[in-house]
Amino acid sequence: MSDSKQAIPNHPDFKPLHSYSQDGEDMLLRPLLLADTPDYDNYQGFYIDIGAHHPFRYSNTMHFYEQGWRGINIEPTPAAINLFTQYRERDINLNIGIGGERGKKTLYQYSESSLNSFEQHTPEGNNAACEVVGTDEVEIYTLAQTLEQYLPADTAIDFMSIDVAGLDLALLNSNDWDKYRPRFVLVEDVDSNFSKLDASEVYRFLADHNYEIAGKTLRTLIFKQKSPA
Repeated sequence: MSDSKQAIPNHPDFKPLHSYSQDGEDMLLRPLLLADTPDYDNYQGFYIDIGAHHPFRYSNTMHFYEQGWRGINIEPTPAAINLFTQYRERDINLNIGIGGERGKKTLYQYSESSLNSFEQHTPEGNNAACEVVGTDEVEIYTLAQTLEQYLPADTAIDFMSIDVAGLDLALLNSNDWDKYRPRFVLVEDVDSNFSKLDASEVYRFLADHNYEIAGKTLRTLIFKQKSPA
């Protein structure tokens, strides 16, 4: 009897794609960019990753980095930004937070680092993942201030990924949308569903700024900038 777990050899004409995102957001975004980008295979784009978390784990940008892209990673957790400095040498890696105004905030660090947030979570039951294991005081800048200082001159933003644990609307409001307009915006919105998109504050905000829904995963809404009328 043949071993059902025997390795299957690679086909010489087929190279599988690898997703790093939590729910396949990078693989959903890729065909959207492919359809919207002339000569995509030779294109080296630029991304902004806010709440970047980790250079590989749950990353919406690592797939594109491997294709030669570069960008700005913004992550308030000091230990995490050290990993970006090590593994994302082409990127600009910032150990700051993004918020509605300049200042400082307390970052709560949890045993599950993807939950790190400027808001303190209320544990449900005996959930060890929500145990606070440390805090840090983090410098906060608006998104417009950050892009004004760090976005390279004459650089278009192909996509922006936002995962900031419920503070998305304050972050979106802190951008200058007339000046900094990504082609695509990915925002974590765990309570949204296609049948009630109008109930999402994130959806309404981006719709008011001339973006339309282009895709959705379990946790993330993907928006595309509308073409000029």
